Amino acid sequence: MLTLPEYVERLRIDLRHERVYSETLKRAHLSQKKKSDDLEEEYKRLRKENEALKEENEKLKKEIEKLTKTNERYRVALFDHGNFKRPGEEGKKHKGGQTGHTDTNKDAERNYASFPRLRISAQSCAGCGSSLERAGGSKEKILIDIEINPQILTVIVEAERQWCGNCKTEVRAAHPQSLPFTEYGINTFMTVMYLRFKGKQSIRTIACTFNSLFGLSITKSGVSSLLSQAREYLREKYEELKQAIREGDIMYNDETGWTVRGVSACMWIMSTPDRKQPDGSMQAGLTVYVAAESKGKGIFEEMYGNSKAQSMHDGNPSYVAITGEANTLYCWSHILRFAFEETVKLPQEHPACKIRDRLADLYQTIRAHPGWTKEQKEAVLREEINALLAIRTDDQAATNILFRLGKQKEGLILALLVTKDGTNNLAEREFRPLVTGRNISYGSDTYGGMETTAILGSVIQTIGRDKTQPFFPTLHSCLREGIQKKYPRYKHVPLIDT
Repeated sequence: MLTLPEYVERLRIDLRHERVYSETLKRAHLSQKKKSDDLEEEYKRLRKENEALKEENEKLKKEIEKLTKTNERYRVALFDHGNFKRPGEEGKKHKGGQTGHTDTNKDAERNYASFPRLRISAQSCAGCGSSLERAGGSKEKILIDIEINPQILTVIVEAERQWCGNCKTEVRAAHPQSLPFTEYGINTFMTVMYLRFKGKQSIRTIACTFNSLFGLSITKSGVSSLLSQAREYLREKYEELKQAIREGDIMYNDETGWTVRGVSACMWIMSTPDRKQPDGSMQAGLTVYVAAESKGKGIFEEMYGNSKAQSMHDGNPSYVAITGEANTLYCWSHILRFAFEETVKLPQEHPACKIRDRLADLYQTIRAHPGWTKEQKEAVLREEINALLAIRTDDQAATNILFRLGKQKEGLILALLVTKDGTNNLAEREFRPLVTGRNISYGSDTYGGMETTAILGSVIQTIGRDKTQPFFPTLHSCLREGIQKKYPRYKHVPLIDT
């Protein structure tokens, strides 16, 4: 049996051991706590990274979905010559001329009786060299060709310094083909403009064409100078076209990107449709391009001016802010295209696809009944659109389509009541020649060059739309009128000594 001192000593030893053990446990606990804290921090960091990755993944999914919709839109042909088809319609065209297309057969237009006749024969056989006798029979063939590198007009014009006793002013007549401050004549000016805006040729190609085809040596800077001068002569005509469009009932509007030495700019368009006159003839529409540095609504505000015309466009808020909802026509092509993009990857039985198909069917129903009165068309449109807007759905694609339909409802109805096809395709078709030229020339070198493109392109495109008037005589008249207003001495009718 232990004595009290021995028992106390053992307790002291045990206590010392317990303290050592306790310290060991404490250090282990602190180590584990540190590891736990480190793991907790790592967990928080990983969770934060995971949330960021989830957010980035959602953004990428939306971007992929957007790109997929756009790619599918180009891959699948929903659109046939600007008219969306009813669901289930076949898209294959029949061979030969298409219904509604212009007849391009020239035989009906040509008066072959007025063609001069040229009889030809061979003197000897090319095979054996034997001489040949003339024959009574012949075989006809129509030959239509052009003359390459014709004789260039080169002349020194001596204008007499005459005096008008009535006006008390000096009178100097000008040659009919002469223009101010240049040696090149009016035919050269017109051909340069034609090649530039109808032929879509670059400045360099125009210079090569004149040298090779006409035998006229002209530099690139010379071509640019001719275009710049023509811009000043046709500027007043350009402003007249602008005002005429403002005074019309309907104005088609759109805009496209442009570049000036690589810097972004914008080209706008304002156009009117062809109109049937009371006598049954067609009055050609007008087209005007407007060069600007941006897509700001202030540009359209200046274009629209004091006009009361109804504006047909793709839904850009800048247009609505200027014209107001009462004068806004929304394009059916754009809303149907939007509906297709929203449903491009969905099955046919999906609610959003059914909404899309009902919209396309409604559009075609109105187009298929041109004899309906405006009241009949409006009644059908309102009934069907209201029925669509009454649909309640949680599907995002269907909600997006219905939201846009509700926002543009009045403008869509009005578009099919006052226009031929309810779309903005006219503006896009009229833009195509200028956009093609832009893609060839990579935009403009200067803002002045961009303005030149807008002014000359407007006059050329407008003249080209009027098929009842010959192109070059009309352009000649516009140039002459502009020159005479700017330089009155060119009004004098010259008498040329032979």
